[in-house]
Amino acid sequence: MLKKPEYSVEFVMIAEAGALEAQALLLCESIRRFAGTYADCPITVISPRSDRRPSEASIRAFDRLRADYLPIEIDSCCPQYGSSYRVHALAFAERRPGPPVLVQLDSDTIFIAEPDFALRDSSVAARPVDVKGMCSTGSGDGFDDYWRGLCALVDVDCDALPLLETTVERQAVRASYNGGLVAARRCCGLFSRTEEIFRRLVDAEMKPWTDCGPTIRTGTGLLGGAATAYWGTSQAAISLAAVTGHHAVEELPASHNFPMHLIDQLTTPIPPRLVHLHYHDLFSAEHAGSNPIFDGRLELPDEVTRWLQARLPLRAQSGRIAPRDAHGSGPQRQAILVLGMHRSGTSALAGAINALGAAGPKHLMPANHANPKGYWESSLLAAANDAMLAAAGSSWDDCRRFDPRWIETRAAQRHRQLIKAVLIEEFDDAPLILIKDPRICRFVPLIASILPELDLAAVAILPIRHPLEVAASLRRRDGFDVAKSLLIWLRHVLDAEYASRDMPRYVLRLESFLGDWRGHLRRAAEATGVAWQPSESSEAEVDRLLTEELYHQRASIDELQTQPALVRETYQVLIAMAAEGDSAELREWLDRLRAQLDEGCELFGAGPRTDETVSEPLRRELDRQTAACDALVAANRDLSARNDTLAQAYQYAAAERAALSASNANLRLAQDIVATERDRLRQQRNGLQTERDALRASRSWRWTAPLRWLRRHLLPPA
Repeated sequence: MLKKPEYSVEFVMIAEAGALEAQALLLCESIRRFAGTYADCPITVISPRSDRRPSEASIRAFDRLRADYLPIEIDSCCPQYGSSYRVHALAFAERRPGPPVLVQLDSDTIFIAEPDFALRDSSVAARPVDVKGMCSTGSGDGFDDYWRGLCALVDVDCDALPLLETTVERQAVRASYNGGLVAARRCCGLFSRTEEIFRRLVDAEMKPWTDCGPTIRTGTGLLGGAATAYWGTSQAAISLAAVTGHHAVEELPASHNFPMHLIDQLTTPIPPRLVHLHYHDLFSAEHAGSNPIFDGRLELPDEVTRWLQARLPLRAQSGRIAPRDAHGSGPQRQAILVLGMHRSGTSALAGAINALGAAGPKHLMPANHANPKGYWESSLLAAANDAMLAAAGSSWDDCRRFDPRWIETRAAQRHRQLIKAVLIEEFDDAPLILIKDPRICRFVPLIASILPELDLAAVAILPIRHPLEVAASLRRRDGFDVAKSLLIWLRHVLDAEYASRDMPRYVLRLESFLGDWRGHLRRAAEATGVAWQPSESSEAEVDRLLTEELYHQRASIDELQTQPALVRETYQVLIAMAAEGDSAELREWLDRLRAQLDEGCELFGAGPRTDETVSEPLRRELDRQTAACDALVAANRDLSARNDTLAQAYQYAAAERAALSASNANLRLAQDIVATERDRLRQQRNGLQTERDALRASRSWRWTAPLRWLRRHLLPPA
C-alpha cells in the first residue's frame, strides 16, 4: 500500500538568528497553509551554531507550527561558507529515523501550492541551477578543468556527466542542481554522500573561485570574499553524490524553486501555476519596493497575495512574521496616531508625547522657519505617503474623499508595502511608538490595516484647532486662500474622526492643551490605555516645548459666523466632543456634515476657490458652473506643480538611497579585500617562517655555525 503524502516526506531547513529565522518561520507557515496533502508532513528546523540560535519568540512560533526545532552544534569543515552548514545539517537529518523522503529547503523559499514529491522512477528530484556561475559547459570552458578535478577526486568520468539546461540562461552545463529544493529518498544516502564529497573537496582546497570570491546576492544580503570562495560547491557535491550513487535525478517542473529574484532575466514564460518560490532577499524591508508580487510583474492567487501582504517585509531580528491569531492575546505594542489637520498643533502634541516615553522615528523631518521646534514626524513616512497619494491621483491638500476602492488595487499594494517597510525601519520593536503625519487623516484605514501585522494596536489622539487659525497659518506658510484651507480642514478632521471610531481615542482642543498639557495627557492615557514612561526631565522638556510663541494666529467663535454652516457646525461638534466626550448623537451629526462635504466635493471636483470666504452651504453666492470650471483649472495647475515637486523629491530620495546602498556594498567589499589581504600576508609570513625554520634545520646552517660564532665574538661591531 502506498503511503499517504503526509507520512512520506520530511522537510528540513536551517534557522539562525536574524534573517534566517524570519525566513524559516515564513517557510514553515507556507507549508502548513499551502502544501496541500503535504501540509501535515514533519518539518525539521535545525539550528547548527550555538552562538546564532533563533530568539525564544521564534522557537515558540516553530512549536505552534508543529516544526521540530533541533539546536545542535555542527563543526563545519568550511565555516566561512554558509551553505556548508546546510550540507552537514541534511546529512545529520538523513541519519535519523524518519519518513522515506527528505526535502532539503533553502530558508528563503516558500510554498504557494501543493508540490509533487512522488519520486516515481527516481531516487532524487531537483531543479537545475539558475545561471551558469562556476558550472562547466564542456571542454574549453574556463571552469572545465576545475570540474575534471572534482570528478577525479571521486573517480567519476567527467564526460559522462549528464548535461542540464540552466533555468534562466537556458545554457547547457554539466549536471549541477539548485540546492534550494532537493527531494531524495532517505535510503539512498544522497545527503550523507554529499557531505563526504564536500569534505573531500574542502580538504583538497578545491575552490572554484579565488580567495576573493564573487559578490553574491543571497537571502541574508550580499556576500563576497572568503565567504564565496567555495560558492557553488555544495550544489556540485549534490550532483556528484547522485552520480557516484547511480541515482536517477528527476528534473522538477519549472513551477518549483522558481527564481523570483531573476524574473526580469527569464527567457521562458512564467509557469501559469507556481508551486514553490525562491525569493532570496526580495522579502526584506530594503527591497520592499522591488518585490515583483506587489509591482505587478508576478501574479499570484489572491489568497497568497493577501497572506504575503500581511507578513512582509520580513523583520530580520524579531522573527515575528504574522499577526496574532484570533485566540491570542492580541498585540502588546501600541502605536499612538496623532490625527490632526496641518497647522493644528500636531507637532506640539507629538513632541509632548515623545517626551513622555513614546518612541519617535529615527529619521526626523528637520525643523524649519514654519516649525522652528521641529515636526516630530518621519521624513521617510511623509515621502512614502506623498508618493502613495500621488499614485492615487491625489495630494495632501486635496479636499476630495480618498477613494477606498483604490486601496484594493494592485497598484496600491506596492505603496502599502513601502509604508509598512518604513514603519519597521523607523520604529523597530519599540513597545510604544508615535506616528504623526497629518496626511494620514486622509487614509487612516490603510495605516490601521498595517499596524496589526507589526503586532501594534492603534490608539488615536485628535487635536482640534479653530479652522480660521488653521487657514491663517496655511496662508502664511503656503499662500492658500481661506476657501481652500477650510475645505482641506473639513476633509482632514471629518475623515479622521470617522475612521478612528473603532480605536481607543481622545479628542482635545489645541488652546486647552497648551494651557493644561498634564491634565490632557493624563486623560488621554486613561481613555486609550497608554502607560506613559516619563523620565526625570520629561516635564521640563514639555514645558520648554509648549510656549506661547507656538500659538501665533488667534480667532474667536464669533468670527466663524461669516463662514459656511458646514464649517461652523463641524467645529462646534468637535469641540463639544472634546469637552463632553463621544456620543452617538454627535457622531450622527458629524455623519450628516461629512455627507454634505462629500456631495459638494463630487459636484465641484477638486474644490472651488474664492479670494476670502466660502458661502453657504459651499458656494451659494457664485454661479455653480463657473466656480466648478475655475476650480478644475486651478486644481489641475496646482496638481501638476505638486506632481513635479513630488517627482523630484522622490527621485532625489531614491538616488540618495541607491547611493547609500552602493556605499554600504563598497564598504563590505573593502572589508573583504582587507580581510583577504590580511590572510595573504599571514600566509606569506607563515611561509617565511617555514623557510627560516627549514634553513636553520639544514646542514649548511649547522656547518656554518662556527663561522657565525667567530663573527659575533671576534669581529668588531659595525
